[in-house]
Amino acid sequence: MDPAEDNTAVIRMKRDFDAFIHGTGSKSTPMFRLDQSDILDGSHPEQSSASALSVKSLLDKEKENKSKEAEVIVLRSQITKLKLELSSLQTANKRVKIDLEKDCVLMHMEREQEVEKVVEMKAQHKHLAEKEKQTREELLEYQRELERRKASYEEKTNIIRKEKMQLEQELQEAKMKAWEKLTGVKNELVRTTEELNICQQELDDTKSKLALQLRHSSDLENNLKELEDYKTKAEQAEQKVKEFELRISSMEEDEKVVKAMKSQLTSFEELERENRKLSVENSYLKEIQENTLLLKEQNESLKGKLERSEQRMSEFSKLQLECEDMKLKLEKWENAEKGKSKVQSPEEMSKRIAELQRTEVLMLAKQGQMQSSMTSYESELRIVRGECQDLKTELTREKHKVQQQADFMKRLQKKLLLVTKERDGYKSIIDSYESEVTVNIQAGTSTHIQQLEEGIGGCKKQIQFQEEELCKLTDQLSESRRQNIQLERRIRELEQAAHANQSSQCDQEIILQLREKIAGLEKELEAKEEKMAILEARIEQRHLQGDYDPTTTKVLHFKMNPVKVAQIQRTEEVKGLQEENERLKKRLQILEESGGKVEDLTVQVEQKLQEPDSAKDVEEMRTQLNSAKLKNERLMEAFKKTSQEFREVCYRLMGYKIDIPCTNQYRLTSMYSESPSHFLLFQQSSSGEIQMLETEFSTSLKDHIDMYLARYDSIPAFLSSVTLDLVGRQTISIG
Repeated sequence: MDPAEDNTAVIRMKRDFDAFIHGTGSKSTPMFRLDQSDILDGSHPEQSSASALSVKSLLDKEKENKSKEAEVIVLRSQITKLKLELSSLQTANKRVKIDLEKDCVLMHMEREQEVEKVVEMKAQHKHLAEKEKQTREELLEYQRELERRKASYEEKTNIIRKEKMQLEQELQEAKMKAWEKLTGVKNELVRTTEELNICQQELDDTKSKLALQLRHSSDLENNLKELEDYKTKAEQAEQKVKEFELRISSMEEDEKVVKAMKSQLTSFEELERENRKLSVENSYLKEIQENTLLLKEQNESLKGKLERSEQRMSEFSKLQLECEDMKLKLEKWENAEKGKSKVQSPEEMSKRIAELQRTEVLMLAKQGQMQSSMTSYESELRIVRGECQDLKTELTREKHKVQQQADFMKRLQKKLLLVTKERDGYKSIIDSYESEVTVNIQAGTSTHIQQLEEGIGGCKKQIQFQEEELCKLTDQLSESRRQNIQLERRIRELEQAAHANQSSQCDQEIILQLREKIAGLEKELEAKEEKMAILEARIEQRHLQGDYDPTTTKVLHFKMNPVKVAQIQRTEEVKGLQEENERLKKRLQILEESGGKVEDLTVQVEQKLQEPDSAKDVEEMRTQLNSAKLKNERLMEAFKKTSQEFREVCYRLMGYKIDIPCTNQYRLTSMYSESPSHFLLFQQSSSGEIQMLETEFSTSLKDHIDMYLARYDSIPAFLSSVTLDLVGRQTISIG
């Protein structure tokens, strides 16, 4: 309850009490007016004795009446106290209900958020399932490609082996041929040496014959014919000598070749190895060269064909367009001026074209004028449309606000029904309280408050748990990213090694396992990133909505804030436009009502505008109400937070949890108490004195009460001694 209400209640109680006392005094005075004439008169002794008895009985009755009146006053004071307590309980109950409604709203919001989370998780699950299907299909495709490549590699290896066998056979054949050639060359050498010897002998013979002929030349001058014959023979012999010399030189070259062949025979094995390698490389390069040459030729031919086809297509499209244009022109020329006198000569046609060009120039000028007027009209129309759109948006907002107000009214009606039901319940509780004064009404509310506090504590724990989970998720995300990078490096190394060693089965299995791990980690990473994005979006949304912590953040606004200045200018412009719009509307309304015949139109419009508008007042009141509600909500949130922090700090520092079960009563429970029933109750009187009320736990602390409260009158010393006693008990039980 508020202090003002308490003061007025006390004053009313005092006034009622004074009125009651004055009323009883005025009523009782005539009852005690005794007839003194009868008492003074001594002539009637029997009457005097009877009157004395009646006076005594009246005095007894008066005493009884006074005692009853005193009891009635006490009972009325108790009733007023009970009424005050009841009103405080009602206010406390209302507060609890408000808190409960807020908690219900929050729980409903949380439930909606959880439903949204479930929907998001389902969508993520579907997305992940689709991704899994895609990855499985890709895996199957990769496996098929691997099998194809394996088959192709096996075929290639078989072909290479066959080629190797053929090359080995060819090498052996070449060796045999070379050996046969060597033997033939050796035989030819022997023959040539024999022929050389014969030729040398013949040369010697011819030389001797020549000497004889030269000697007998003087004798045989007459026999010229014979000489000529000898000359011819000599020439033939010289030719033969030359031939023999050539043969000798060739034989020398053959000897050199034989020596080279002998030296080559020593390095024949190395040549065979090199020959094998070179033959393999040669065959591979020949195949590649042939393939590349074929592909190059095909590519060049295809490029040429493509360029030709593109050129032809472009030319064809151009020709088609030209053809269509020409056809249209032809049709226009053929159908020109039907119904009029047909043009019979090109001169008439040129004149007609000149006239048409002049008219076209005039029409273009008119078109320019019309376009300028159109642009001006369009700009005006845009402005009007913008104003109309603004008005439509305002109308929708108003409708939405009306709908909200209707919903709010429905909620208020429901709350009113609940409040009436609660009122009836409280009336029944008051009746039961009047019948049984000793019953403690506060037990239910206190337990309910404790349950609510426990629920709030659970919510706080859940929030802390979710924040810890968020931190863990961020850490796991960073770790999974690092693992992903490491695994990617490992896969690259393994792939390089696999390409180098032609991908053994072991390495393939390791690669598959690592790929599966990477896929799982990527899925987890995507899920966690989506969760993080959702949480960040919600935090940003709350920040954008203006949600902030008033204990940690303080909003400051500069005096010459450009945004605020622009906002004010914008609001002023909007206000001016709205006023102009309303004036135009009123003018249109007046013109429609009067049928276009109005005198002093501006005066009438201003008079209509000066009339009070209830809609604007309602809007202003609503805006003020909304701002006040927002302020109250923020203040309540800040107050709740600060009060909760203050209570927690007091609990940690002092060791006592302070609860207020009802007005001017304080319940203290120690953090070292063995059970929740061990608590102390204190009450503050109207004079400000604090008194301790009796509880089950306080009855067990008589020594402490006598020592610190009765002797020293110190509540802090008493509380500290109780805490020390409880700590000692706990340490003893632990020991």
